[in-house]
Amino acid sequence: MAWAAAIAPLAGAVAVERRGGTDRAEKDASLALFDSARAKLAVQTIPGLQSQLVCPGDVVSAEPGALRGRGVVERHDGKLVATTCGVVEHVNKLLYVRPLKHRYSGSVGDVVVGRIVEVQTDRWAVEIGTAQLAYLHLGAIQLPGNVQRRRTDEDTLRMREFFDENDLISAEVQKIHESGELALQTRNARYGKLQNGVLASVPSVYVRRQAQHLVTLPRIGVMVVLGNNGWVWVCAPPKVAGSGRQETINFSQMDVRYHKVNPDMRERISRVRNAVLCLVGHGLEVTPESITFLYEQSEKLELAAWELLDAARCDSAGLVECLATEAMRSSGRN
Repeated sequence: MAWAAAIAPLAGAVAVERRGGTDRAEKDASLALFDSARAKLAVQTIPGLQSQLVCPGDVVSAEPGALRGRGVVERHDGKLVATTCGVVEHVNKLLYVRPLKHRYSGSVGDVVVGRIVEVQTDRWAVEIGTAQLAYLHLGAIQLPGNVQRRRTDEDTLRMREFFDENDLISAEVQKIHESGELALQTRNARYGKLQNGVLASVPSVYVRRQAQHLVTLPRIGVMVVLGNNGWVWVCAPPKVAGSGRQETINFSQMDVRYHKVNPDMRERISRVRNAVLCLVGHGLEVTPESITFLYEQSEKLELAAWELLDAARCDSAGLVECLATEAMRSSGRN
């Protein structure tokens, strides 16, 4: 058919195969068209990741004796099948699927960013993105000036002077109760009220546990707090002795106060915040190294801070290609 050959280049990757009435030559031409289109659409994959990624219905194990965990069901033939899209994890014989996107549940030692939603008798209720509110007790905070003493009734009356409703704080998960309720603590000088910045909320799967979660980015001069719950705080470094990631005798995050941020620092904060959202938009992890790389590349390509949120502009400027190359290089090093 002449008309079929004429519109074939317009069909792209779509190939139609009839049930009957098609000769051998047309079938071969259709298969050749499909193979060429598939070759054009083929992209390079990061080694070591594709084999671990499963979708609902994929067989994740056929070995006898494997224990079934969450995200996995047993089929009638005894094989284990994934019920959610995620990454296959093995712990001894236990096999389960870690979802790509899920509500944050919390682990002891996690650094989180949260918002005070209620001041109660001797504790604060904190929203951190979990199924239920987390709680920060009065005895689990560090008093201003690093004062070390027992909490008194006077401290209970002054609780709103420490943290009030809608205050953003950084904290650490101290304990997980049997009911799933999380207990937080800010006894470390690094934790406390967050000021002079902006919040970026992303899925928690993109922020893994790292060596440092409170980091002042080198060559940028902007401080980021990478919460394991997916809340990322971007701010100006505190104007006190020491820095936000180093513990000193005189430093306490409780002593940080609001101050006016100059326009240059505001532009850097906005670029870092948009860099975080751009990384997540392209499926990449949020780390200090990835933020710094994207920040510097966007400046080299002369992209404005707001353009990082436009996928089409990032693609046309070549930023997406730079991110893919850097991701593959990082995967090869690991």
